[in-house]
Amino acid sequence: MATLEKIRQRKKILAIVIGAALLAFIIEVGIEALGRQASNSTAAKVGSEKIDIMTFQKRVEKESAAEQRRDPNAKTDPALRQQQVLDEMINEKLMENEYDEVGIFVSDNEISQLMIGDKPAQAAVQFAQQGGFESPAQVYDLLNNPSKYQVQPEQLVDLRNSWEELQKQITDQLRFTKLQALVAGSLQANDLDREQMAEDEALTTVINFVKKDVTTLPDDKFEPTDEEVKAEWTRLKPMFKLDEKARRVHYIALNITPSPDDVRAADKVVENAFAALQKGRGIDSVRVLGTVGIDTAVMALDKVPAQVKDFVASAAVGECKRMDPVNNKYNMYKLINKFASVDSVNINFVVVPGSKAVQDSALAQLNAGKPVEELEKSVKGLQSQMDLWQQIAAAPDSTKAKITNAGSNYVVLFSSPEGAQIIKVNEIKPAKTFYTLATVNYEAYASTKTIDEQRSKLQDFLNKNKRASEFAENAAKAGFQAIETTLSESTPQLGMNPYTGTGIRDTRKAIKWAFDNKEGAVSPIFSDNNDMLVALAIDAQYEGDYMPFNHPQVRKMIDARIIANKKVAELMKQYDGKAKDLAGYAAAMGVSVDTTQVVFASDVAAKLENEPALVGRVAAMKPGQFSGLWKGENGVYAFQVVKQDKEKREVTKEELNNRFAQTRGAGLLSNPRMLYSILGKSTKVKKSLINFY
Repeated sequence: MATLEKIRQRKKILAIVIGAALLAFIIEVGIEALGRQASNSTAAKVGSEKIDIMTFQKRVEKESAAEQRRDPNAKTDPALRQQQVLDEMINEKLMENEYDEVGIFVSDNEISQLMIGDKPAQAAVQFAQQGGFESPAQVYDLLNNPSKYQVQPEQLVDLRNSWEELQKQITDQLRFTKLQALVAGSLQANDLDREQMAEDEALTTVINFVKKDVTTLPDDKFEPTDEEVKAEWTRLKPMFKLDEKARRVHYIALNITPSPDDVRAADKVVENAFAALQKGRGIDSVRVLGTVGIDTAVMALDKVPAQVKDFVASAAVGECKRMDPVNNKYNMYKLINKFASVDSVNINFVVVPGSKAVQDSALAQLNAGKPVEELEKSVKGLQSQMDLWQQIAAAPDSTKAKITNAGSNYVVLFSSPEGAQIIKVNEIKPAKTFYTLATVNYEAYASTKTIDEQRSKLQDFLNKNKRASEFAENAAKAGFQAIETTLSESTPQLGMNPYTGTGIRDTRKAIKWAFDNKEGAVSPIFSDNNDMLVALAIDAQYEGDYMPFNHPQVRKMIDARIIANKKVAELMKQYDGKAKDLAGYAAAMGVSVDTTQVVFASDVAAKLENEPALVGRVAAMKPGQFSGLWKGENGVYAFQVVKQDKEKREVTKEELNNRFAQTRGAGLLSNPRMLYSILGKSTKVKKSLINFY
């Protein structure tokens, strides 16, 4: 079995993986050491249960090693990874508690059936196929009877860990499915629900309306008082609940950029590299410079980067092109070769393990017409993939020749004493022109002199502005941008983007500083990020249960609500009773009559913005009925019902059940994140990761 050879070779792979895990441990183990110094071993608490820092750290190391296996060049910010892992562990605790609370469990028989039964889970089947096994049961047999396969138990450590992880994933998925079923069974639409939904969605009301918007009045005449703001904040207080301590800060993130002298030095390097590139037909003269990056690729014209497509299409072999630098990055190109080749072929691919005799026998049987599926029964470990498209332009000429000359029979593509690769060519795409393109790149970097100058400039600013108020007020005058933000104890990076979930890497120490120092303090320079210098100042500390009313964003939101309410009241005073019909109000307001449709099942309607109360009022009115002047959220309205259209098609019970599930029933909980959010609100969660930096 081909898999056994993979297992034997895994010793080398394991050495690499262990090395990556050890490196991650060395980098991130400081968390554990600091935790011991602080006499604390808790990364988080979920209710009364603790997530131990050692358990957490092992999980972080595991995730780091897995990332390195997936992509050796990956460089996830350790703080971002740690926060993601902690959130995962918290969610797992929440779910575990819920499973225990409602009595959901997975029996040994259930998991056995899903892993190695007659109808195993698709994940288990894929796991076996990817490893070259005949079935999940064979994986299980190998792990429990390694001598049967002439394999030492220590060679199966990696496979066993992966198998156990798969079992945990399948178990968790089954428990989650059971919980979904339990919720679905308890949140079902009854006859009254269905009747209400059918009625709400069946009726469409057309109205004519006029509106005087709050934006027609100036804000400055309606500024709220502190007392009004405090009262509105008290009313809305649940919206501003604080789950963690917070800090409002201004920060400067100064990009370390090359100076004009650095750019001129880079230009010189690139000039020398381009001169070397132009010599001869190859790129060896550039390679010996050792200061630039070099890559070569064989590609058809449609795969050539857009910026050099015209050059490649018209250039002679050996011709070079130098692009203008973009953001201090330089690219040069050289056309190394141009040739015609078959683009891609469709093949049946069969791997036959075993001796030359076994290989010859399999080849003969295939060419005699025996189906591959039948051959798999007699040749142990045989693997196949049918109707497979493969690009062969970059393959060695000898390989291409075998493929293009194969005819209609199965032929041996590659053979060794251990096995053979046998193919049958089903289709060959016409030949096209391919290009071997060399790309030479270089980037201008800031010199040590430049970095020292930029650091000195920032340090001089910090020396002159030692209070947070001065930091924020004087940054722009000194040529810096001070960005305002609010940090929680769990924020892993400064400048977190709400859409990507990432910000400025390697800034967790700066965030920790903000929670270790007092309001008004200005930080030293942090340079953990090699591309940036970071400094920050603490504007305010928030450690109560709620974000206070004077937080800038809270105040801005409340001010807007109060101002809008005052404006609406003023508009009501101006126009109420000024007319008796729609045309009269249109004339009084100086606006035109408009039309829209309202469906009661939705709390919004085109042209009415956020006016759910108005939508509800429309639903209660009859054709021809006039509203008078109506006080809305964003202005004042007058409207008249023109007509009501009722859906003629009767909605089925199944449709109504599905709609109920998606809008107010179990369908809302199909996303695990929704469940995490609900459970997180009902269980007190305390994150303490910031204590370990």
